[in-house]
Amino acid sequence: MKLKIFYKKFLSKPINLNFTENICFINGYLISTHLNLKKNNYCLIANSKNQILLHKNYIKTFFSLLLKTIDGISYGFKAILHLKGKGLRLQLKKINFNEIILYLKLGYSHKIFFKLPQNVWLQTFDRRRSLILFSLNYFQLRYLLKQIRNYYPVNLYKIRGFYEPTEIIKQKKGKSKLNG
Repeated sequence: MKLKIFYKKFLSKPINLNFTENICFINGYLISTHLNLKKNNYCLIANSKNQILLHKNYIKTFFSLLLKTIDGISYGFKAILHLKGKGLRLQLKKINFNEIILYLKLGYSHKIFFKLPQNVWLQTFDRRRSLILFSLNYFQLRYLLKQIRNYYPVNLYKIRGFYEPTEIIKQKKGKSKLNG
């Protein structure tokens, strides 16, 4: 069954949507993927006319997830992450053809190795202190950024750690040496 979606956003790349009973197949410009439509999550009801109905509470959720997936397979998502601090570095290590590991030198006494998922591409720049991450899945990219940032969150007193370039960071005042 083919579905036409009319939305405020104009897509310059052609896509093709096909629905089966509980799977939505999406063929896009960069990749083909699918969304699993669980009957419990989206309250899907199949009519005798082969129409798929959504419960009114789940329409916004379904279409936001569908449009993020369409954007991902048409254009992809990019995120930049900076690391600030003396002696802090990032390094890429390849084990196999498919496996890429990010080695984080954060000044701890132990080594930190972070294995990247297969659908994420990564590049370091700016003297190994910045990362560019690219993925076709928005939610996977945001989760990956959150995981990397948790290794060394921004210290608001010294402004050290991982941060995004669009993030606004206000430095806090520390204790003064003289009382009064």
